[in-house]
Amino acid sequence: MNILVVGCGRAGANIVRILEQMGHEVSVMDSSADELQRLEGVDGYHFSGVAAVGIPIDIDDLRQAGIETCDAVAIATPDDSVNIMVAQIAKNIFHVPRVITRVTDPALKNFFTKEFGLRTVCTTNLTVESMLLGLLDDQESRSVTIGATTTAFVTVPVSLRDVGRSLNRIRPPEGDLLYGVLRADTTVELAVEPMPVLEEGDQIIFARIAD
Repeated sequence: MNILVVGCGRAGANIVRILEQMGHEVSVMDSSADELQRLEGVDGYHFSGVAAVGIPIDIDDLRQAGIETCDAVAIATPDDSVNIMVAQIAKNIFHVPRVITRVTDPALKNFFTKEFGLRTVCTTNLTVESMLLGLLDDQESRSVTIGATTTAFVTVPVSLRDVGRSLNRIRPPEGDLLYGVLRADTTVELAVEPMPVLEEGDQIIFARIAD
């Protein structure tokens, strides 16, 4: 794929590096020439694509960075407002097929996803979710991203008092969905009728929106 990354901070530079190492054709744009220096000197890596200095919301600068021939644009500047504007320009003016942008404000993520159909990743939501899971050391988590939303699947060991109970008698935490049970033999049974009966060694699976 031909991919343009807008913003070359820590996140943007790592996105560029990984995409290029995966074999994609990558260009990167930032308003600061100093930020573009992040692309060099890490583990012997040397960026081989086009690096452009320009104003992210300037249409001519975006053209010079190669947006007109892009299959996808990833936007990762530190400014939510700039990120959203660049995403709208890429989607509505240049008709880039795939556009994804970082935001830090959870309220902005919800608004721009629902009102404008933009694919967003909220770093604040993901950080909070990861830290909470780290604090609750009796839980394990896996996540999957579908569309613009990341769902976390959290497993919690069955307490002895719940052994022998039907799964639907377990009350999930607020905001969570009772998803199923992970058996000791690593098989999963969903929370559907006939409802699984909990056994010693089981782990209850809850699903929650992480991003």
